[in-house]
Amino acid sequence: MATDPTNKESLRQEIVAMRQSLIDEGTLDGRFEEIEDDNKQNRPRFVQQTMTEYFEEAARMLSRIDDLLAKRPKEYAQIDIALKELRTSSSKVGAKKVRNAINAVRDGIRHEDIKEAKEAFEQVKVIVINLISKMSPYFVLLQREAGLKK
Repeated sequence: MATDPTNKESLRQEIVAMRQSLIDEGTLDGRFEEIEDDNKQNRPRFVQQTMTEYFEEAARMLSRIDDLLAKRPKEYAQIDIALKELRTSSSKVGAKKVRNAINAVRDGIRHEDIKEAKEAFEQVKVIVINLISKMSPYFVLLQREAGLKK
């Protein structure tokens, strides 16, 4: 059975438009596009696997940071180290909005303003959840495209 080339092209355009929207709104950056380029080099599901690993790692780090923020007395240096790890991980996958939000938490930590840090950290958690919800339909499109290539 032949695959309809217009359907493939329409799907490709939808994927490109969705990715561009995520970049335009500042959710993702050029690093994500580099990961996608790796995906095109005969590595099916690479983007989804990479992002899924990031989401799992981010969940662990968010939990750790939550614990550190709740701990008394505050270990500001440890919190900052954990935030740097999360920021680095976010940078590696192009999660620009997460990375930028982490900087606000670090500002609170640098000033030893735990209230500011906690408020900013709540925003980081929301941004990660939003990223996951935005990437899910994107993964579905990538899987559909992979299915059409068979």
